[in-house]
Amino acid sequence: MSAPSFRFQRTNRDGGRICLGRRVVAEIRGLELINFRPVATAGRLVGADVGVPLFWRQYGNHQDPGRSANSHRRLELIAIGKDSLTLLATGFTRSRSLRSDIVVTLRVVGGVISCAVQARLEVQAGKGWLVTPHPHHGEVTFCTLWPAGVFSPDGRAPKRFHSCLVQRGVRVERIAHHHLGSPDKHRIHLSPGDRFAWVLEDWNPVITLGPGDRAEAGVCAYMWDTHFGLKICRGGRDVRLKPGTLLRAAYMLTAEPRARWQGATRGARLRSAGAAADTPVWTGGRHTFADTFRRPGLAGNAAWPWETAVTSGPVAAARFARDSRVGCTDRFSLRICSARTVQAAWQATTLGPAFGEPAFRRGGRLRLTAQVRTRDLRGAVSVALRIHRTGRGNVFDLGNYEIFSSTAVRSAATEWTELTVTTPPLAPVPDRVHVLLRLTGRGTAWFDDVEFERVRR
Repeated sequence: MSAPSFRFQRTNRDGGRICLGRRVVAEIRGLELINFRPVATAGRLVGADVGVPLFWRQYGNHQDPGRSANSHRRLELIAIGKDSLTLLATGFTRSRSLRSDIVVTLRVVGGVISCAVQARLEVQAGKGWLVTPHPHHGEVTFCTLWPAGVFSPDGRAPKRFHSCLVQRGVRVERIAHHHLGSPDKHRIHLSPGDRFAWVLEDWNPVITLGPGDRAEAGVCAYMWDTHFGLKICRGGRDVRLKPGTLLRAAYMLTAEPRARWQGATRGARLRSAGAAADTPVWTGGRHTFADTFRRPGLAGNAAWPWETAVTSGPVAAARFARDSRVGCTDRFSLRICSARTVQAAWQATTLGPAFGEPAFRRGGRLRLTAQVRTRDLRGAVSVALRIHRTGRGNVFDLGNYEIFSSTAVRSAATEWTELTVTTPPLAPVPDRVHVLLRLTGRGTAWFDDVEFERVRR
């Protein structure tokens, strides 16, 4: 019996299905590679919800049509043979200041399909293309991989891929699965021939960097995706790429079996999370802030962090700390201190069914209670719940959230004082809830004995 051949079925101007014989092995939709199934007997390597973009974009603000070449899209079939198929994906920024050409070649060898990508970026005539610096990632991204199974809206679903591996020659480093935005996930330098793998399942996605400039990889804080890009900005300064500027990159995406990576995983050097491991853990009950990601026996892939945010004022002025000397019922608390006026908060943003917790009840109420203490306060200290309702727009856009706030403490110096906020019955039901411990103004505030409760009607 002869081996099956590749076929391409166009579905629209910027998409189509890729078949090997009768089997659909991948789709392209809106210039994103989805449902990639490189091995007939295995599951999908790339799912349907988040694809691999076949266009250049900037890591920061990548949904901005001026930062992403995801406009004016088209997909063309370039060549097709029995064991290979080549497509050209072309996109522009909305203003056509940037052109992106991605040549994608799928090949089958030994029953495994590989996807080789040649990426070319050209800045078009006009004012050029403004690139904004990012401290942790190469700014101009040519590949983003979100493997199927690393995230599910149902947080109770088992998560795949317990680690990431970086292979440079015979040297292998491992990034453990945890939910910290820590240095082990930042500025991962890669040269041609270096490899990045998600492990350790029966079949594992592997990116091999092709010929071209050195690249930087960065792993999402929540361990959901990896970005591969070129470092453009130096010294934290904006760069405007001039018309005629050309950037190139190349990589291969394929699947490799468990046996290929077992030895490398055992012998890999662990990249350290560093001081970020002192981040306090969201525990779900009353928070005394004694626990951090350094706690022995903590399952890092199941724990979620308290994070920090500055939404107004100079970011560098707000200093956040887990205080190990001041507490309400023990010697631990969370502290915000600022000598200048800011809007700053400790926040927990990983509540709800997407993060392994039970679904919220329709008509149920939510309550947040905390003890707060102030010194030299010029402003207000409060706690709040920020809530997104099911079906109310993108969960990543904070403009689609409602805020329920406690009364505020405004005295310059107060000893431990309880603040409480309780929502009305909630319908439609929330699908995301954020806990906020807020300082608005300047001075110092401590937060302790923070408790989040689901209240019956």
